Amino acid sequence: MTMRTIITTAMMGLALTLGACDKAEPAKADKQAKADPGAKPADADKLANADKPDDAVDAPALDPKVEKAVNVANMIANDPAAADKILDEAGLDRDSFEAMLYEIARDPDLSKSYAIAREV
Repeated sequence: MTMRTIITTAMMGLALTLGACDKAEPAKADKQAKADPGAKPADADKLANADKPDDAVDAPALDPKVEKAVNVANMIANDPAAADKILDEAGLDRDSFEAMLYEIARDPDLSKSYAIAREV
C-alpha cells in the first residue's frame, strides 16, 4: 500500500465516522416525546420532526466542492476499476481529487456535509 492510499482511506473513514456521531439524537427526542404525553400544540412541530435527524429537517444546499467530491466518490465506489476514467470525466486526476478531499477534511462544516451526503 502506498502512503497516498493509506491517507485517502483514513480520510474517508474519518469523514464517515464524523457523520455517524449524531446517530443517537433521534432516540433521545423519542424518549422525551413519550415522557411528556400532554405536550402543548406549540410543541407539535418539534414532536413531528423528532424521528428525523436535525440535518434532514433543514438540509442546506451542498457546497459545490463537496457535491463534486461526493458524486465522484460515489461513482468510484460503484466502479473502482474505472476510477481514472471517472476522475478524467470530472476534470480531476488522483492528486487533485486527493487535494479536494484534504481541503474538505480541514473544514469541519464541509467535512460533516461530505459525510452526511456519502451516507445517502
